Amino acid sequence: MDWILKLVNIGKDFVFHHQQGTRLVVINNFSMDFSPGETAVLSGPSGSGKSTLLRMIYASYKTEKGHIFIKHHGKQVDVATAAPALIYNIRQDTIGYVSQFLRVVPRVSALDTVIEPLIARNMEENLAMEKGKQMLERLNIPQNLWHLSATTFSGGEQQRINIARGFIASYPIMLLDEPTASLDAKNRKVVMELIQEAQLHGSCIISIFHDKYDQQIIAGRTIDMSEQLLKEA
Repeated sequence: MDWILKLVNIGKDFVFHHQQGTRLVVINNFSMDFSPGETAVLSGPSGSGKSTLLRMIYASYKTEKGHIFIKHHGKQVDVATAAPALIYNIRQDTIGYVSQFLRVVPRVSALDTVIEPLIARNMEENLAMEKGKQMLERLNIPQNLWHLSATTFSGGEQQRINIARGFIASYPIMLLDEPTASLDAKNRKVVMELIQEAQLHGSCIISIFHDKYDQQIIAGRTIDMSEQLLKEA
């Protein structure tokens, strides 16, 4: 099957200037292809580069070496060198990202937060509202909270808003950084269903789960990030 995401010899390190310029290599000459409809779980101990890799693909971290090619609107684009305006467009249409934490915007309701990706795609507001309400119901957010800012929500509720926003629109590539970390069993099950539905619709899903049971449900491929540094040792 053709690839949707291709990593070619990418590298990332961090320099700690307050520690005499100590340089920590996190990812070194890492290459891998990912296909549409594939699920992959990144494994490895803390510090092995799992979250760093997701942030590089999403262009939150600069890629200092190598290339991150994606298929965006039928064209091959290198995320590592793409201009900010193009990155913005890629995040709207091609790469979705669910982090561990919701960036809460004060005075913006939970429902408006969830439907923002649909509005950015020019969906008619009433239809976007209906889809948003369905997603909030599915993730067990009480209706009397929908008009409130998520700043007033608990950590678990904020994470469910984060997930609802991440899954409200479809993306060819989805990056999930511990999406179930603060959820109870009932809501974790809903998230697993959302992931499986996205996969069936052709999304390539790259995720981080520390829960072994969640890994087993999702993983079509498990990638041990600690091995990519050992190969270079």
